[in-house]
Amino acid sequence: MLLNCIKDSSDAHHIARMLLNCFKELFHLGGRDFMMTASLGISIYPNDGKTGSELLRSADVAMYHAKEQGGNTYCYFTDEMNRAVFRCLLIDEQLHGALERGEFHICFQPLVEVQSNKIIRVEALLRWDNHVLGSVPPSEFIPVAEQSGLIDQLGRYVISKALSWASNRMKTSELDFKISVNLSPSQFRDLELVPFIKNALEHNSISGSYLELEITEGVLLQGGAYVDEALKLLNQMGISLAMDDFGTGYSSLSQLRRYPFDVLKIDQSFIHDIISDDADRQMVNSVIAMAHGMGLEVVAEGVESEEQLEQLSQQRCDMVQGFLISPPLLPDALTALLM
Repeated sequence: MLLNCIKDSSDAHHIARMLLNCFKELFHLGGRDFMMTASLGISIYPNDGKTGSELLRSADVAMYHAKEQGGNTYCYFTDEMNRAVFRCLLIDEQLHGALERGEFHICFQPLVEVQSNKIIRVEALLRWDNHVLGSVPPSEFIPVAEQSGLIDQLGRYVISKALSWASNRMKTSELDFKISVNLSPSQFRDLELVPFIKNALEHNSISGSYLELEITEGVLLQGGAYVDEALKLLNQMGISLAMDDFGTGYSSLSQLRRYPFDVLKIDQSFIHDIISDDADRQMVNSVIAMAHGMGLEVVAEGVESEEQLEQLSQQRCDMVQGFLISPPLLPDALTALLM
């Protein structure tokens, strides 16, 4: 749509809202009702482009940004957005072949039991050092890997490396804690996910009881018979299931009752202000109480101060994780810590 009668960029949002409202009414087709949504991208001449093709390209970028926000909305194109897109394209380019070039490695971050101060879990975390981009944080490369379809390979790499380290430790000393690994919602589209995990456990001679899989609410939201069956099979293998980043989206404790979860992890965004923000403190306290009522253990992520730890102890939080306890460690450093 070309608008040639606007006086400034804010005028375009009235048209955008009108277009979105057009989709609020149901469409009647074949005796059934359907609801559709739209994602709109807006570019303004001349800042976002001086030719038709440049304006279309900018609007297209803005439209995809609107999709990333959940759809049914509109976004303007900005230089910052353009730089972000260029960065994503560069990450996508460098991701291909990165595993074969040996650019990935894993670290482990300990989780300690609040009452005993004993390490009872370690979370395996993927790290990427690229010859062009340098050290790229997971918050940047994981979403790109999910979109490009490379997340399955990376996920299998983490599982294999984590279980291999655990197997080697069992040869020299007792393994008295669980190895925790994150699973992306995208990985549940892989029909070979559960067989791969089963084979990896058998190959490393490790019982499923030593493995914990962290799953975000995206898995629950995508649902489906295969997801239900996969979670059931993983649970039957003795693998613990943890709900990660709880509180950041649409999940609820009532949803957790449908699935065999053992652990709930409260997102660090709520822990950060637990001392100064009464609302966050009350929310964390309520989540811990309700989770315990459902028989779930609770982990607080992102603990960085003694005051936070003391508050969580008073609220009967089971486990904590964060830089106060330990930063992510290379495998050799973790081995040295455990000695």
